[in-house]
Amino acid sequence: MKTAIVAINERGAKLAAFIANGIGGSLRVKGTDFDSLSAWVESNFNEYEGFVFVMSLGIVNRVIAPLIKSKYTDPAVTVIDEVSRYVISALSGHEGGANRLAYLVSSITGASPVITTATEANRVYLCGVGARKGISKGKVIEAITEAASLVGITTKDIRGVATAWIKDKEAGIIEGVQELGLYLRFMPKALIQFYYERQARRSPLVYKYIGVHGVCEACAVLAGRHPVIVLKKTVFDGVTVAIARERLIEEEENGAILILGGTNESLLEAQRLLDSGVRFYISTATEYGYDHFLDKFPGNTVMERFTEETLTSFIIHNRITKVIDCTHPYAEVITQVAQVVCNRQNVEYVLRERKGLTLDENGHYERLVTVSSLEESGRVLVHLGLKRPLYTTGSKDLSFMKHLISLENVYVRVLPFEESIEACVKAGIKRSNIIAMQGPFTEELNVAMIKQYGIDAVITKLSGDTGGFSEKLNAAKTCGVWLIGYKQRGNK
Repeated sequence: MKTAIVAINERGAKLAAFIANGIGGSLRVKGTDFDSLSAWVESNFNEYEGFVFVMSLGIVNRVIAPLIKSKYTDPAVTVIDEVSRYVISALSGHEGGANRLAYLVSSITGASPVITTATEANRVYLCGVGARKGISKGKVIEAITEAASLVGITTKDIRGVATAWIKDKEAGIIEGVQELGLYLRFMPKALIQFYYERQARRSPLVYKYIGVHGVCEACAVLAGRHPVIVLKKTVFDGVTVAIARERLIEEEENGAILILGGTNESLLEAQRLLDSGVRFYISTATEYGYDHFLDKFPGNTVMERFTEETLTSFIIHNRITKVIDCTHPYAEVITQVAQVVCNRQNVEYVLRERKGLTLDENGHYERLVTVSSLEESGRVLVHLGLKRPLYTTGSKDLSFMKHLISLENVYVRVLPFEESIEACVKAGIKRSNIIAMQGPFTEELNVAMIKQYGIDAVITKLSGDTGGFSEKLNAAKTCGVWLIGYKQRGNK
């Protein structure tokens, strides 16, 4: 496409030059190439197949208005602001190619493409794609088609495809997306890097080769407006695909419910809302929780360690009318944050308290001690002369242990994620004493661990029937070791 990139001031000229270099267009700047914008456009309107105006849309509208004749003959006109926030397809979107030109400019500048033609505006799915070098277009087409079917849509429901800047010469992706009749956007490296600054899910292997921690999920999310992942990274014979869905305004009108997840109760609550057709989100602060929830509720899962500021923002932007707190009994910080924010925003707050633990005659154990804090558990260990405890209470706070007993003999069982292991190491726990495993843990497995490591006390949360307490209690009784139960805090 023979294209002119037009600017009317020094700031715009810098961006225009960058775009012209990227797409091979002709740079035209006021004061150098013309004196009157309207006169130059009038003389050259039919000399170019496309225009990229670096200025306000209002200026462009006034200049081209007298020259517009037909969408079948008029050139493609796009407009981008001087700081490259948005690039707008302003004239001849389909027939003239302005939509495709907007995506091209977006790929170079990182600006969000604004496409208002009805066919594209009504599509809410975005597809992120990664692929090995030299992939065939057939493999790309098959992967995108199969990925779409996995979320119950077709490729005609996809508004656009995005991939990394490094794939801008990958013929298989370019030709495959074009054959599907979709628009392709190449995400600049800086945007993908910014995305991964707030993500726990990262690929060291991808980073090793291209300098970012992932491609397809980041590109799917960055390509949309208020998107949620509905198909996380999935591999199809050399092609990785992720799909995101945009949340539209009409879907937001009735408000939504936010479940603060972290327990099995939160899964039950989410399933109940899903079955009832209620719009909801379920949040988690860990990668483990994110993977677990995403498999069951792909369009509703959020990974965020909420603060007052971020929770307030989430509630406002997602029209949350009710917060259901299903976090762990020991997750004191998020409960306090949620109560404060909900009160401030006049949002209903509901605490789903995990069923308390009751020990009947069959559950009674003479070596069961209950404590109200982890610090107290340490004092109990010292008092009883216990030397080889196994903590199953997570990795949030073990720093107090260094003041109570020798860390040489403390064992911890945590989820197999870097942040959990790092927290234990920072607390002074030996790496050889960190058991990084994912549950659920049976009585037999607990017994095996107690015997393997010579454990004389197990420290656990009194988490109720769904928290694995019974399995630990029975294992402790079988092995004759102490069980120290960290009981639920008073306000939860």
